[in-house]
Amino acid sequence: MKNLRSRAYFLFSLAAGTGAAATFVFGGHALAGDTPTVAVLGLEAGDGVPDSVTVGITDALRQRMSMLPGYHLVQGRDLVEVKLVFSCPDEAPACMSQAAKSLGTSRLLFGTVKKAGSDAYNVTLKLFDADKEVVESWTADQLSHAQSTGPALRAPVQKWIATLTGQSLPGTLHMQGGVMGATVAVDGVSAGVMGASGLTITNVAAGKHEITVTKAGYAPAKKSVILASGDTREVAIELAAEGSAAVPMPAETPSAETPAVEPAATAATQPAETAREGLTSSVSDGHRVGYKVAAWLSLAGGLAGVGVGIYYSYLVIDANSRLDPYRTFPCPSGTGICDKNGNPPRPRDQSTSDWITKTRSLGDDYQIYQWIGYGVGAAFLATSAVFFYYGYMSHPSGATADARRSSFQLAPVVSPDGVGAMAFMTF
Repeated sequence: MKNLRSRAYFLFSLAAGTGAAATFVFGGHALAGDTPTVAVLGLEAGDGVPDSVTVGITDALRQRMSMLPGYHLVQGRDLVEVKLVFSCPDEAPACMSQAAKSLGTSRLLFGTVKKAGSDAYNVTLKLFDADKEVVESWTADQLSHAQSTGPALRAPVQKWIATLTGQSLPGTLHMQGGVMGATVAVDGVSAGVMGASGLTITNVAAGKHEITVTKAGYAPAKKSVILASGDTREVAIELAAEGSAAVPMPAETPSAETPAVEPAATAATQPAETAREGLTSSVSDGHRVGYKVAAWLSLAGGLAGVGVGIYYSYLVIDANSRLDPYRTFPCPSGTGICDKNGNPPRPRDQSTSDWITKTRSLGDDYQIYQWIGYGVGAAFLATSAVFFYYGYMSHPSGATADARRSSFQLAPVVSPDGVGAMAFMTF
């Protein structure tokens, strides 16, 4: 049974009063799906390299990998410890592959830090594919002492990770102009509020983005921006007050031969426009009720799926605990096989071997049911979030927002131990 030692946590809290909050956290690989997993091993320090430098670089690499799309970070060990336990002094592919499987990951990111003169370090990093038993990519760079700690590490770490994974570096947008308090959205996702000095948006993926700036009392403004890998762009955008005299487009400028529109004719069109707005609001309100019902039904299905996952996670953990006394590992001395406490393994007769095989088989089945439960639950929860948005947050075109309206917000949660989502609902 491979990698039965998985973890799954679930936390749900409901606060009474004017608001309620629900938090869902899935640990281990519960939501990883087909996303490759990666463990960042603690870097190996060369002679004269302080431990604080290797620890700082390792922590920065793990933090960056935890935020990188396309990879799921799992807990790693120190490279020195892995090489000692699995007898991999030369980082042989077969040996490192065995170490990766024991950590429950398909990728290993490891390397060394060596002294380079009196004020610099040579950093070598490798991304190892455990399934293919090959080094997928590698990078070597020199790091000054001033860059080896604190916020100064962010830039070189981003560059190394981008080189190893083949992904482009994130960029930065500096929003200028507009109106203080205006909300800025990038590709439909809220990115912040304009202040006196504008707004700086970091970690923006390279490519084309649609920027929208909105504020009550002003007409929305939109602008398209193409951001190169690691680029920083200054974006100037202005808002025009609703009802103010707008500068007409050339095609709309009336000529001398075109008669002016009579006020009476303009007034005559207002009832029709009002009727159309009323029809739009009515239809949207009708859809909103359906979205609300679907949201709660999807939420119930998601919780049920997660409950199934939790139940089978408990069975997996129970199977692991019963098999623990019979697990064997290379002895710390480097010769022979020992149990987890470093003692000789327990003797096994035929009945004990049959029991271990049966328990492992059951554990494999429980693990499959666990992922199915979490997968179905996650799908329902994601669907519920969409329905909650349309049912409680979106507003009909032209309608005035009600400050007392229920609202729902969903935010991703990513940590070295798991991924999930956090939801906030206000009634």
